[in-house]
Amino acid sequence: MISAIWKRVLVALFLGVAIAAFALGSRSYPGIDLAAKEPFILYSLTLADAHLTVVHVHGAVFGSSARTVSLRAFAGAKGKRCDPIAFEAADPNGVKLAVRAGDGTWIIESGGRDFSFDYDVALAIEDRYSSDVRDMMTFVGADRCRILGRDVFLVPELPVADGIVVDVMMEPGWRLSASSPCVRNRVIVPDLAELPFTMAASGEYRSFTRNIGDCEIVLAIADSWSFADEEFFDVVCRIVSEEIYIFGSAPRARYLFVCDGNPVMGGNRFDYYGIHYGGNMILLLDRRLDRSELMDAPMAIIAHEFFHNWNGEALGPSGNEFLWFTEGVTNYLSYHVLREANVITDAQYGSRRRAVSERYHANPYTSTVSIGAAGNSDMSDKDMVNLLYDGGYLVAEALDARLRADSGGSVTLIDVLKRMYKNVLASGTADEASFLAAAGELAGGDLSGYVRALVHTPDPKALASGSSSLE
Repeated sequence: MISAIWKRVLVALFLGVAIAAFALGSRSYPGIDLAAKEPFILYSLTLADAHLTVVHVHGAVFGSSARTVSLRAFAGAKGKRCDPIAFEAADPNGVKLAVRAGDGTWIIESGGRDFSFDYDVALAIEDRYSSDVRDMMTFVGADRCRILGRDVFLVPELPVADGIVVDVMMEPGWRLSASSPCVRNRVIVPDLAELPFTMAASGEYRSFTRNIGDCEIVLAIADSWSFADEEFFDVVCRIVSEEIYIFGSAPRARYLFVCDGNPVMGGNRFDYYGIHYGGNMILLLDRRLDRSELMDAPMAIIAHEFFHNWNGEALGPSGNEFLWFTEGVTNYLSYHVLREANVITDAQYGSRRRAVSERYHANPYTSTVSIGAAGNSDMSDKDMVNLLYDGGYLVAEALDARLRADSGGSVTLIDVLKRMYKNVLASGTADEASFLAAAGELAGGDLSGYVRALVHTPDPKALASGSSSLE
């Protein structure tokens, strides 16, 4: 898979000739038979205004015979879309083309010719707790930036060739890391479906790469820390290796971890947290993180976000009512991964489990809100977020113990999760019913009543004990 992508890299480098020809207004693209191929597309990103964090996007479509081409904006999880400023289009001779704007679409009267389009995007995104930027991952700073495709690109609503070229030229001398293969400032996105998931991190990031089986792991890290970059990357790779071992393979061939200092802490905020989207894991850590904590519970953020590749993306929740499983099971198993990867000891595992239990029982929502009704959509409600993650952890632990007991120790929660993953890949859906079905297949019996009592009743009696059956 990697080799196929790198073949596209070589093709994309050759496309530089075609790009230059386009800029000169020529219809000749040496070595490329447009009549025999699907249209192909190029984007370039530049920083239009560093102070206002405005990014300029230039796009070019080659080889389309359609007389009109519609561009659309990706919609985020809450329907928030890229909002282009001063959109315009032109033919290869620089003559402006007519554009009709609709609801999230821009229709270009291209007349069957190649064309380019330009627009600006304002990306002043700092506080992820703010409701209107809650689901965005882009950040533009004075010395570095990370840009997610979903946040900036409009895409043509027509079939395009694989190997989409994205040139990222934010500031002279900025080095680039990306979730897709890249050469210098050029990213080669495998296909249009992957474009919204593509992240480019450029500027003052230090980059590291390692292959784990057939999977390529890339770390882009910024800021100063008490630990060496290589030490941190080694922990990342140990965790990734353990999780790939659990499932036998990874859903993607390449992953990008971006490590930054958390810009928003204190009060009802979280000192560190992670964000997962496609092949990207953003780790926003407390800059005061001590070197000793590299082998302690804070590294669960890495295990948690990478685990979402299976439980969260492949096993995408069917709705908020299944978040208890998506987040709770991931939270619980992330500490299992840390222990199996020898990142934490059994004693550290037990200490963390006790802290989770104590916080859950002290949570003001525990007695009035069921774990299944908890959510993380409002990150400013720290107690509600903790109810979801802490309560979900304890539910997952209880389910793990029940599965072991029902099967005489032969079935664990991980086994059920792997069966769900297999079932979903075979055209199933991830929801409470699919969990109960997989548990029944492996361990026998019906857990629906037990799950109902644990998940959909405030302060379930089964979680009243502060002890763990696994300690």
